[in-house]
Amino acid sequence: MELVDLYDSQKELTGETVDKKEVPEGKFRLSVHVWITNDQGELLLQQRLATAHKFPNMWSVTGGAVQAGESSLDGVLRELSEELGIKADKEEMNFLASYRRKFDYVDVWLLNRNIDVKNIKMQEDEVQAVKWVTMEEFEKMLENKKVIRSSYDYYKLYIKPIF
Repeated sequence: MELVDLYDSQKELTGETVDKKEVPEGKFRLSVHVWITNDQGELLLQQRLATAHKFPNMWSVTGGAVQAGESSLDGVLRELSEELGIKADKEEMNFLASYRRKFDYVDVWLLNRNIDVKNIKMQEDEVQAVKWVTMEEFEKMLENKKVIRSSYDYYKLYIKPIF
């Protein structure tokens, strides 16, 4: 069981905490996604396990649910560490945007760092591979349905205009 804080339709904390899979209608949890870029303008993607319940073998950016009591920034730093073994400082993180989906708000972050993929420590129960891709490669992966579809909407709005 992973506990999350609940938010209302104005993204205000309600003071309620529930299991992340039991968000009631009209309430929202907080999720984070982080786009990792390097100085060559590439994106670091991670591939979900073949045995994953949702989106097996699909590529995506790093992210997940913000745990109860965490801020968005704390959550994104934890997800980076858990999923990829990347220790980032708060000062390195750049907040891009927040948007609402059916059951959550998603805060989108950007980290620009030159990372050698050989030094990444993948979370064994979530990540099976990582790789750097160019923006063109990423768009082809989207077209070929190799990337989780939800990434596309905020890629168009927030990431592509930067590059």
